[in-house]
Amino acid sequence: MALHQFGYSIFNRNISTFAPVDNVPVGSDYVLGPGDELQITVWGSLENTYIQTVDHYGRIYLPTIGPVRVWGLNFSQAEKLILAHLSRYYKDFQSSVTMGHLRTIRVYIVGEVFQPGAYNISALSTITNALFAAGGPNKTGSLRNIQLKRNQHMVEYFDFYDFLLHGDKSRDLRLEAGDVIFVPPIGSIAGIMGKIKRPAIYELKESIRISDLITMAGGLTPQSYLKHVQIIRTKPNAEREIIDLDLTHAEKDGTAPKGIELQNGDLVIIYPTDPRIYNTFSLNGCIKHPGEYEVKPGITIRQVLPPESLLPEAYLDNVEIIRFKDDLTTEIIHINLKKLWEDKHAQEIFIQPRDLITVRSEFKAPESITLTGEFKRPGTYTIQPGERLSSVIRRAGNFTNVAYLKGSVFTRQAVQVREKEMLDQFVKQYEEGLLAEGQALLSYSAENRSIQELEIAQRRQQLKLIASRVTLGRIVIHLDDIEKFEGSQNDLILQDGDTLTVPREPVEVMVLGSVRNPASFVYKNGKNIQYYLNRGGGFSKAADKKELYLLKADGSALIGFLKLRDIDPGDAIIVPPKIEIKDWTWIRDIATIAGQTALTFAALSILL
Repeated sequence: MALHQFGYSIFNRNISTFAPVDNVPVGSDYVLGPGDELQITVWGSLENTYIQTVDHYGRIYLPTIGPVRVWGLNFSQAEKLILAHLSRYYKDFQSSVTMGHLRTIRVYIVGEVFQPGAYNISALSTITNALFAAGGPNKTGSLRNIQLKRNQHMVEYFDFYDFLLHGDKSRDLRLEAGDVIFVPPIGSIAGIMGKIKRPAIYELKESIRISDLITMAGGLTPQSYLKHVQIIRTKPNAEREIIDLDLTHAEKDGTAPKGIELQNGDLVIIYPTDPRIYNTFSLNGCIKHPGEYEVKPGITIRQVLPPESLLPEAYLDNVEIIRFKDDLTTEIIHINLKKLWEDKHAQEIFIQPRDLITVRSEFKAPESITLTGEFKRPGTYTIQPGERLSSVIRRAGNFTNVAYLKGSVFTRQAVQVREKEMLDQFVKQYEEGLLAEGQALLSYSAENRSIQELEIAQRRQQLKLIASRVTLGRIVIHLDDIEKFEGSQNDLILQDGDTLTVPREPVEVMVLGSVRNPASFVYKNGKNIQYYLNRGGGFSKAADKKELYLLKADGSALIGFLKLRDIDPGDAIIVPPKIEIKDWTWIRDIATIAGQTALTFAALSILL
């Protein structure tokens, strides 16, 4: 956390916010001078109001009476003097003297302030008002040794901290014309941070100890850890050092805060207490009021879990306590809570701090399958143990008239998890192999090394692309009319999380890979592979004709005698390229992991 110098931010406010107000009654000690305006009201035998301004000779003019010198008198003295002059000429009257507009005075503000110079300010202004007018001391100026000079003599040393920390303005004197305010460079400083109410960098007026600095910073917080306090100190012309202190024993052994004085540039850090709570245990699971509770002396599991504290579905035969030992290992304790309730003489199990008690549920969440696409009632269906796919299809109202069964996609979460783990493990091992190959290139010549590094980079990129295209979790099944499908080899027993998507019948056949115009073409009933290859412009020069295969809409792949094969909507004709890859085994490994070699090689043919 960045520390800021204490007190300087107050001068960032608008100057007018701290300017004195002229139109207010002045105190009896206000000293009059040229430019001040007096309002004299007389009533009784004489009724009149005189508004007089003190001229540059220090006088006001009263009719009949003449000039009266008031310069240098305070307001109370001037009031008495005016009454005395009026009494010489008039009888049976009363009078009132008030101040009108106040004069301005010129003062000089110099030293380490943002805008040094001469300022015309209200005669009511004090040292503080003048400092605000000049923008305040800059970061290299002192807030604790501000000097007021008058007629070449030192009048006051003003400590702005008295005002900021205690609201004390007793030494904030009112200024007079010609006064000079001088802000010298800042003195010694010390910072304090951490668990303290007002972390900042403070100016030190004299030698102080840590306790004084803590008081200056507003005091400690409830989270302050006095056993771990540090001083970071910079030695003159040397490195920094850390001094560790334990302030909890300060009064006993005198080490701190009384025994150690702070030095210029010291940084005090008050560290926090441990936020963790150790005298608690946790209740989780089928409990009416789970949460953390205090470990009271002698508290037992029987007291913690009475029958009325549990939910109806709580599984009582195996309540689990995870206990953390002092050696940082864990122990798992299994409890038959039902037997513990029934046997009052059973050995008590005492709760220890940080125990984690879990009561599991007897309720088993319903398993489900999601049907999407061309079903009359698609959605998520709850399934019974041992229920087959055909049963759920019937519950969904069977297929719609436009359902394309050959293009159905069935996925299973358990298969997806296994394939994902195997794929991640394979990618990790292959990456490690590529890294080892890269290290071995250090012994190659620069030219050969550059070629080999390029090949490794290409293989790494191909690995990432192909692995990202593999669809995990798919099981190839062959759907049919429900009467034929029910009880067939493809009528699988369902598991939780299974999905079945049945699309509408597509109108295209894809031709992918090394053909002159890879694209999707409108399906023509009765047309063979050669027809679609011709539509794609025929084989390109890079085509590997021997590896040509047909990827069916259901995810299965066919090779050999392809000219005799029927082409269905949604099928894809894959023409692999003739490319030289040093090692094809890693691609086949991915395909094997995913259980869909055709799909993987289809992705490869598109990418390459």
